Amino acid sequence: MTTSDYNDAAVRDICYNCGSSVAKQSYNYFRRLDYITGSKVWSKVWSKGDTPVAFYYANRCRYHVRLIEIAVRKEYQGTGMGRKVLFDLLARMKQNGLYKLTFRTPMNEDAHNFWLHLGAKIVDVKGNDYEMEITIK
Repeated sequence: MTTSDYNDAAVRDICYNCGSSVAKQSYNYFRRLDYITGSKVWSKVWSKGDTPVAFYYANRCRYHVRLIEIAVRKEYQGTGMGRKVLFDLLARMKQNGLYKLTFRTPMNEDAHNFWLHLGAKIVDVKGNDYEMEITIK
């Protein structure tokens, strides 16, 4: 596996091949946020050969990191790739002295089970989404 910073074509490919309608809808938001915020956006893309496999996209805030998306290509789901991507982001947070990750996940997708299994807590319900957070030490 190789990694790179934000790559528009790779992120689009993963968003459209991960099986999540939310990721598809979020793609244009990533592009806009990357342009508007510049260095406040953290992102990383994992590829196997020429195939983009997974990415995270997060916004660095003053006291925490707001995760916008973690997406894994459908054929790589269940292989530990999502966990690898998350742990990379958590390590980056820790290096920067940030210990809280906040995010939303739809109630009707399996993703919230992934988060609960990894120790995330539901802190609120907003429409059809769970507002969640992970605190690291």
